[in-house]
Amino acid sequence: MLKLVPEWAHHYDEFWAAIRKRNLWFIHLRYIFFIILLLFVFVGEYFLDFRFTDLQFRAILLTASYILIYNVIIHASRKHVGCEPGKFNCMYLSLIQTVLDISALFVLIYYTGIIESPLYMLFIFQTVIGSMILPGVVVYTITTTTCIVFIAMVFLQHFDYLPSHLIIGLTPNMMEHTFTYDILVVTIFSFIMLCSVYLANTISRRLYKREQQLRDYIIKIDEAEITKQRYIMGVVHEIKSPINAVQSILDLVINKYLGPVTPEIEEKLKRAKSRSEESLQLINNVLHISKLKLLEVSKKEEIALTKVMHTLLDKNYETASIKNITIKLSDKRKRKKIISADKTLLELAFSNIIGNSVKYGRQDGTILIELNDPLPDSVQISVHDDGIGIPTLEVTTVFEEFYRASNAKKKSFEGSGLGLSLVKEIIEKQKGSIELRSPSKFGSEQFPGTTVTITLPTIELRE
Repeated sequence: MLKLVPEWAHHYDEFWAAIRKRNLWFIHLRYIFFIILLLFVFVGEYFLDFRFTDLQFRAILLTASYILIYNVIIHASRKHVGCEPGKFNCMYLSLIQTVLDISALFVLIYYTGIIESPLYMLFIFQTVIGSMILPGVVVYTITTTTCIVFIAMVFLQHFDYLPSHLIIGLTPNMMEHTFTYDILVVTIFSFIMLCSVYLANTISRRLYKREQQLRDYIIKIDEAEITKQRYIMGVVHEIKSPINAVQSILDLVINKYLGPVTPEIEEKLKRAKSRSEESLQLINNVLHISKLKLLEVSKKEEIALTKVMHTLLDKNYETASIKNITIKLSDKRKRKKIISADKTLLELAFSNIIGNSVKYGRQDGTILIELNDPLPDSVQISVHDDGIGIPTLEVTTVFEEFYRASNAKKKSFEGSGLGLSLVKEIIEKQKGSIELRSPSKFGSEQFPGTTVTITLPTIELRE
């Protein structure tokens, strides 16, 4: 079988997608050409004073019908032609189309005057399109063969070995061409054909090579990203060990296993432990981000949303009680459906959101978690608070990695700017969406608050 597919394109999906699109483009153009050919005959005959002989009329209509028939067959069969190298694929379909089109064009040119035909310049258009799809050797072979056949037809017509089927009325005062004129026409025609093919094929080949290089660079970047994430996971994981050791020592001192401590020292130790816990949370966030980017892990399981929320409320109770913040859960769902998601990642996402509401909430404030199901196949979780809020111009920006709202930085709140970016990535991987608004529905002018709304798909099982 003729080798049409370059080695580098064997597993290059974008290459095959481009070939399939261009094949379809070929097919659509052929339908248009069929209509134009019919208009050429009938408009020329009845409105432009062209006079076709019966033989010309039948030959042109039969050729047009032939073009339409094989185009319909190709159009119907193209979906069943694969993109597997070594077998009949869409590249061979492109070659068949090119050969059929050139054959049909030779018939049309023969019955419209050969060198006098207004159609022979379509060869250039045909070979240029072929150059965008087929390999250089194949295109040059087709082009050279086309030029040789056309030259032969011109000189056979010149020496009266082929009859001249001129379209009467197309060119007034037909004059016999000199041999020099015919040589000049076929020379210019052949030169334009070969140059057009060279330029089109060169440009097309360079574009494919650039695409190949870009693909190689993307692969290298992905490999570098994997190496980087593995390095980050290794280093960050090691950092946890000394922090855990520090926390263990702090627990020994705080719990007075090593002897009594003054209240002032105990308070300082508790603050140190709180900071170390924040450090561990930051490390865990970095590890989760690396896990998402490196492993694309998504362990699906059926999750009862209310159970997850009650678990998270218990985890945040102590922290919220320090600021005397009340956390309420309101389940307004009409359909108690469950969701299918990665429970660990989902808990991490909601823990970040509720943790932010507590962290940036005001003293004696309120956090309201609402569960709704506005659509039959989704659940909506909204977390409202009456904390410091987020400036309007920064509502979308806070989802970027390491970005922190300007008012949070001014008030010296600790943070890394990774939390919301991690939440957004987790929710999107679970086929959900996240939206942030500030002020919230019960915020005030002094404490505008924030509302984070997450929408997740549900499944038919009930809690």
